[in-house]
Amino acid sequence: MLLSEERQILAAELAMGLLEGPDETRAERLRREDRAFDDAVWWWEETLSGAISQIPAASAPPQALAGIQTALFGKEVKTAQGKLKWKPIVGGIVGVKAVLLSAYLLSRALNTETYVVETRYGEATVTWNTRAGTLQVKSSGDTTLHLWKQTADGFNYLGAAGARITAAIAAGDVIILSADGPLAKVPEPVGRATLTDE
Repeated sequence: MLLSEERQILAAELAMGLLEGPDETRAERLRREDRAFDDAVWWWEETLSGAISQIPAASAPPQALAGIQTALFGKEVKTAQGKLKWKPIVGGIVGVKAVLLSAYLLSRALNTETYVVETRYGEATVTWNTRAGTLQVKSSGDTTLHLWKQTADGFNYLGAAGARITAAIAAGDVIILSADGPLAKVPEPVGRATLTDE
C-alpha cells in the first residue's frame, strides 16, 4: 500500500527523531496500527543509519531556534505601555460578576423544591420554583406526561412535561401526573406530588 507524501515525511521525521509531543505520539500510534507506515519508518531508519553514523554529533547554536522563529513569523511587536492598569479593573469586574452569579444561583436553589415521582412510564422529576411560581417536569420515559392540579371540584389542566408552567400554585397543592392530555375530563393518575414550601 502506498503512503501519501505527508505520511512519508512523517515517517522520515520519526526515523530522524525530529518529532516531539503530540506529533511523536501520533506517529508512534500510526506505526503500531499501520503496517505500511511502519515499513516506511523502518526503511528510513535503515537508509539513514549509515549516513547519520558518519556525521559527527553537533549541537545547534542557542540562537538558532530564535532565528528560525523570526524568519518564519517575524519579530515580536512590542506595544507601548499605557498608564492605565487594566488587569485590576478587569479582575474587579469578573469578581463582581462571580459574586452576582453565585447570589443568583443560591437564590434559585433556596427557592426551588424538587420531587422525584415514580410512574409506570419511568421516573419523573417535578421542579417547583416557589418564588417565580413555576412548575417544570422532566420525564425519563417516552410517553409525554401532563400535569394536573387536583382541586376540590376535580382537576385543572396545567400543561405538558418539558414546558415551564406558570399557574396559581401554592404549598399543599396536589399535582397529578397523567398520560391524559387537556381533552380528558378526569385524568388517570400515574403519579402525584404534594407541594411543600420548606
